[in-house]
Amino acid sequence: MKKILFVIPPYFNAADYLDPSRATVLPAFTVPYGILSMEAYLTKHCQNLGGLRLIDFNVTLKRLVDERSAASHEAVFRAELQAILKEFEPDFVGISALFNSSFGYIQSLAEAVKDVDPEIVTLAGGGLPSAAFKVLLEQCPDLDAVCKGEGELPLKDLIDSADPWAVLSGHRSWVTHRSAAKGKMPGHSFIADLDDIPPMNYAMLDLDNYNNRGIDKRYTHQPKREMAIHTSRGCPFLCVFCSNPSLHGRDVRVMSVERVVSDVARMRDEFGMTVLMVEDDHFFHDKERAKRLLAEFAELGIRCEFPNGVAVYAIDEEVAELFSRAGVSAVALAVESGSDHVLNHIIKKPLKKKLIRPAVEALRKFDVRSHVFIVLGLPGEQDEHREETLEMLIENGFDWVHVYLAIPIFGSRLYDICVDNGYIENTDNADFVVTKAVIRAPGVDPEKLEAFAYEAQLRVNFVENHAIKIGRHDIAIPYMKNVVAKYPDHAFGHLYLAVCHRAQGAGQEAVSHAATALEIFAANDWWRSMAERHGVDYMAIAATAVPPLVISEQARLAS
Repeated sequence: MKKILFVIPPYFNAADYLDPSRATVLPAFTVPYGILSMEAYLTKHCQNLGGLRLIDFNVTLKRLVDERSAASHEAVFRAELQAILKEFEPDFVGISALFNSSFGYIQSLAEAVKDVDPEIVTLAGGGLPSAAFKVLLEQCPDLDAVCKGEGELPLKDLIDSADPWAVLSGHRSWVTHRSAAKGKMPGHSFIADLDDIPPMNYAMLDLDNYNNRGIDKRYTHQPKREMAIHTSRGCPFLCVFCSNPSLHGRDVRVMSVERVVSDVARMRDEFGMTVLMVEDDHFFHDKERAKRLLAEFAELGIRCEFPNGVAVYAIDEEVAELFSRAGVSAVALAVESGSDHVLNHIIKKPLKKKLIRPAVEALRKFDVRSHVFIVLGLPGEQDEHREETLEMLIENGFDWVHVYLAIPIFGSRLYDICVDNGYIENTDNADFVVTKAVIRAPGVDPEKLEAFAYEAQLRVNFVENHAIKIGRHDIAIPYMKNVVAKYPDHAFGHLYLAVCHRAQGAGQEAVSHAATALEIFAANDWWRSMAERHGVDYMAIAATAVPPLVISEQARLAS
């Protein structure tokens, strides 16, 4: 009987969040759904599986960040991993990595495994290894093999084999150092019918560690149990920045409606789920199926969110009403750009800008919050395209705007374009995160781009916040509260939260946040420069909430 330990390296660069001079919060991360799927499938179908365990170092990193730990994160990861290895004694260790930013952890984790027992077979899979198997094997001498694409079938064949190394050498989805050197190009091994995967064993996880990914900030501090589901795999589109086809392919495979409803009811009844996070890459691939699912969700008495971005073209009043009935309180719209040129000729996304406003208005009609994802800095994008995007964001009145910087993810067309043209200025994979610009191309300057992205969010989410403009301060308050909770020195967050509290008649809260905002402006040249650049008269805005003596003192300090 064989045992396997799954290891998930952090999705984030630990150094960015463990700097003692900065007060930071680790971003929310989702459950390791792929590992849960493999556990369910292997447990049912393997004849030779003697045990399966999981360690998620995102959880460990979050603990270190929350504790403001001064300990070496590498030493902590190594110690935790080796303790489990000695106790569990697995035959295989599978490192599951999604993003470029996890690249640097893989060799150190594989090395830690081999230091305990060189006979343990070290494997890697997931989005990053699937797309970057050549460079990964070149740079990770302690990694034995990489799995291309989804892992259920390749792992079953490996675990049940009397000769695992023969499988690693000969299986279409496995590639080793030797076979890669000979030019092998591994292929996918997909499960055609997702209903063949048994229900997930969520008891493997402490679900409290995965309970804050919701985008609707009204519920941030309320008791809840968020749980994720992927009702489909694959996406037919080839958006330039996306690597999904390298992992799941372009053909969309789905769970039956009946199976999805059964799983969701079980998640509610057995695990106390109150919020369903639908994380499909393309939920509306089959619009009629999607509508059937929403109608079924409406009968389950839960709340739903779509945090990964849904297709704008699929949203009309019928869908918005179904969202509302299904308890969908917030939807993230995968808009990406406000320029038709960028959408159609650079991203290759089947979306026209004219479809955005009707979708937002339909959602607003049924009280569903609309978030929007924007990606800036793609090669070929120019200043005028970014200005178009900013205008679109202001005109359409989203409830919250997320502006990200383009990252050349392994397996994406963007990565190939950047490599072929020498556009990747910063080659440290740890910096391949959506808040850092690593691409320099004609019209794309990394330093200017980072500043533009941040200031665009300041302008749209604060200075020209749509909810505040229309007098719906109750909508804006949870978002502002979330900002100041994560970033206590965010001057605009405190200032506009004071505006909202004042409008809602919460005088003490208004005074408190206005005073905090004034203190930050007085002490920080950068925040004062942001106020000047965006025409924010913070003294006047705060004046109605803060006693005159406080205002005059802050004015003296600022001068």
